[in-house]
Amino acid sequence: MTQDPKTAQESGGIADPGGPLGAGALSALVEAGLEAAVGALDRQTDFRRSPQGAADVSVILKGRVDGAARTALGAVFEAWPAVASARLSKNRLTLRFTDATLERVADGLALHRRDPLRLGGTASGRRIVVDYLDPNANKALHVGHLRNIALGGALAALWRARGAEVACQSVVCDIGRNIAEALAGVSAAGGLSALKGSGPVDRIVGRLYGDIAGAVVTEEGGADADAPIARELTLHGDAADATLAAWRAGDPATLALWRDMIDLVLRDQAATLARLGQRHDIFLRESDAVGPALALADRLIDVGLARREDDGVVILETGRDDYPRCPLTRSDGFATEHLRALVLWLEAAQSASPADRILHVMGEEWLTSTEIRIDALKALGAGPFFERYRMLPHQLVRLDGSTMKSSTGNTLLIDDLIDRLARNLPAALAALPDAARDAAVAAVALTPFLIAEAGVALEIDLATLTDPARNPGFDLAALALAPSAEPAAPLGAAFLGDAGRFALLQGERLRRVLIQACERDDPVAPARFLARLAQARRDGEIGPEANAVLQPQVRAAMIACGLLPGVEA
Repeated sequence: MTQDPKTAQESGGIADPGGPLGAGALSALVEAGLEAAVGALDRQTDFRRSPQGAADVSVILKGRVDGAARTALGAVFEAWPAVASARLSKNRLTLRFTDATLERVADGLALHRRDPLRLGGTASGRRIVVDYLDPNANKALHVGHLRNIALGGALAALWRARGAEVACQSVVCDIGRNIAEALAGVSAAGGLSALKGSGPVDRIVGRLYGDIAGAVVTEEGGADADAPIARELTLHGDAADATLAAWRAGDPATLALWRDMIDLVLRDQAATLARLGQRHDIFLRESDAVGPALALADRLIDVGLARREDDGVVILETGRDDYPRCPLTRSDGFATEHLRALVLWLEAAQSASPADRILHVMGEEWLTSTEIRIDALKALGAGPFFERYRMLPHQLVRLDGSTMKSSTGNTLLIDDLIDRLARNLPAALAALPDAARDAAVAAVALTPFLIAEAGVALEIDLATLTDPARNPGFDLAALALAPSAEPAAPLGAAFLGDAGRFALLQGERLRRVLIQACERDDPVAPARFLARLAQARRDGEIGPEANAVLQPQVRAAMIACGLLPGVEA
């Protein structure tokens, strides 16, 4: 609906209160003017994308712009004192702000130093659960986990920056064939005393697990046998099977060693995550699902969703061509990971305090089984929970062309990568105080895994990850943390020039991108946006003075993406 141009001109169309303009204020004022001139006409508004060019704002009007609308647009924006020029060419409106307006933006940036993007409060009262990582408690975390960590940590940080109540959840595989293999290896090496050797326990356990698991992989003939659920279904009659049988029978010595091993591995995994600024608030342990599992299997049989075969295996009939028979138990009655997950997620669905949104970050290899689980739980009455549940799958990480498998020893540990990056920091970052330097290393480690499209396999190698010229995380950390020259004069648009205008107006774009990333469950978009800003600095498009203006906004955005742990905006 088009407003009468005379009315728009008389009112100015924009109720600008004057004073400092914090991030988001200019966007709101521009949108108010557009609403006054062209109503709900579909449009795309964007702020300055580079230091080049005269326009500070570009608006693409996607519907028909008749004569009355064109007149109204001119009247509204020409009457707004904040605008130096307004031009309408075909369906594109461009605005350039006055220098005084940009000085108001600089004043707003100074006024909101602790929250320069004014994200706080934009999601207050919302409760978000982010489930990510879901590790096996039998090894150290390797860089194959970094993609999941980067995505999950970014989603949690985004919502937290907006004032939501955020809980990070992890489903820990602490029992099953792989854990029994690790436990058997530890037991054969001398039990608890074997875990007191040199180095972190998670590495020791991982090596002992690999010795047994690797032998089974070789014996069974290759990669297909290494799929966790396939290996879990097979009874080998080996030390791992005997260990699992002892655990199920409640053997005190086995249980004691198992508890010690799991606790120590999880402790070391948590220490690795802490180096990346990550922590979890809720742990769901698969061992807690073993007791209720068989009762749930019987319930699924009773309602016609599953059946018990002659060998005792319970099969979930999925009705899917890609996975028609989902095994819930082994022939000895032990619950598979599928059934253990069903128990844990059913309990979550029956929680007395449901979240507004549940985000589940997972490797794409688990997508089919997760979809099957959801269908089964909906059939059991958990439908309302899954109206708020969203899956965020991502492709695998490949190191030097191959998928990482701890059982075959083809891994690069996260701690080793962090140590290597710390040694490779450029001088400006290496000279930072300890906390800021550690945050820079975390940003360098996480950035390549966060900017990659989730639906595409990520190919990495150590040389690229540690090279400042090829890993954009180095430039991004420098943009946010490296000492920046303070402007020699007040932050006025006339002093800073077009590069300064660009730097000041990035707050409008960053704020919008971050909020949209939250609502769209897309943490990749803001990370890529930030990487482009870092590239502009590297290419010399942003000088020292403009960088000083841009730095607090970039720092706040990186904190909001989980890329700068332990740093204040």
